[in-house]
Amino acid sequence: MPILALLAALVPVSTLAQDLSGSWKGRMEPQGLSAELQLDLKSSAQAWTSTLLFRAGPDGGPLPIGELRVGAEDVLVQTTIEGADVRLSLLLEDELLLGTVRATEGTRVLAEGPVGLARAADAGAQSRLTRWLDAQGDALEPARRRAVIESALERVISNYVFLDRAEQAVADVRARLQRGDYDAVTTAARLAEELGRHLAESTGDRHVRVKYGAAPVAEREESPAELDALRHEAEADDFGIGAARVLAGNVGDLEMRKFHRVEYAGDALAAAMGKLAGTDALIVDLRACHGVDPVMVVLAASWFFEGRPRRLSDTARRCDGTTTQHWTAAWLPGRRYAGKPLYVLTAQRTFSAPKSLAYELQQMRRATIVGETTGGGAHPGAWFPLDERFAIFVPLSRSISATSGGDWEGVGVKPDDPCPAPQALDRAHRAALAKLGRATERR
Repeated sequence: MPILALLAALVPVSTLAQDLSGSWKGRMEPQGLSAELQLDLKSSAQAWTSTLLFRAGPDGGPLPIGELRVGAEDVLVQTTIEGADVRLSLLLEDELLLGTVRATEGTRVLAEGPVGLARAADAGAQSRLTRWLDAQGDALEPARRRAVIESALERVISNYVFLDRAEQAVADVRARLQRGDYDAVTTAARLAEELGRHLAESTGDRHVRVKYGAAPVAEREESPAELDALRHEAEADDFGIGAARVLAGNVGDLEMRKFHRVEYAGDALAAAMGKLAGTDALIVDLRACHGVDPVMVVLAASWFFEGRPRRLSDTARRCDGTTTQHWTAAWLPGRRYAGKPLYVLTAQRTFSAPKSLAYELQQMRRATIVGETTGGGAHPGAWFPLDERFAIFVPLSRSISATSGGDWEGVGVKPDDPCPAPQALDRAHRAALAKLGRATERR
């Protein structure tokens, strides 16, 4: 487990709830949100404090505590995971904290299923917890478990971007099979989380993941219904474009929350850039941004360069030997934001396509990166079915910068001006004001 970080919410202490203090470990196992959990509860001076850690596939770390309620025999914890609202409702039964977890985004339910915790140091309680979780989740027979694992290994060896890492991952999982490491995995959600984590660790690639439940299938055209759903999702998210405002000193601030498909989000980006066209410097906030559309990266970068199209990067695929070039747009529906100071904000959780934008703007010396080093995943890919319910995401290609000849895989995008993510906006604003000779102005 990662090292504990940042104590969170305070709640009144109930004297009857003193027995709930301490370290609790367990799992949540809804489809698509299976994860190991550790909840530490402490009471002092009439208040409760808590930390919550998770490990889901290749990801893990502390989660923010938005709400914490501790009663005599129950605990409610609210947190967020990749922008989704996640609530754990737990009751004390047989010295276990058992209940349900529910993840929502607005009015849409993303995942719902069992969650359970036991005292971290109590081996007997941990065994009872495993039996309870096994009874709640979708059962997984040994033959199906083996078939899913073998199918995942075949997909990895045939498609993963680097053959040597694919061979290493296959060898690692086969060794685990031989040792019997998966024999105790009797629920589908748990297999998805553990197998995805092992493959991600073996390849060193956070993009590799296994999912139980509905997942898109690779290498086919989406149906009209699927395209309509993607469009509605983009609309409900305001096309991933957040605040577009003018700060003191005529410095623009553009928040980008998600890189939706360019055919849906392109007009919204153009409108935001039009609103900020008259500013003298611009801050692009990618701290909470994620998304998967590389074409949106190219469109976003195109706004910051004048003149003929520029080659940003190439995408090379091992499975079919193809290479795709990415160039900035020759024409845009508005005035380009060229020749003005540009700052890009990053955080450790800045993930997937947005990192490509930050990396290329930095390599081309067009932007100053402010904030934290991002994660190191740089390989686009696709979902492949393993059976009727399981699927695996396999990175198919690697990015090759036209400027550096490399990418950020394994190292992340390193900021030019490093600072904690919450401080990045203020840091960039001050830098922009200094660059413009307006250092005395404030927001």
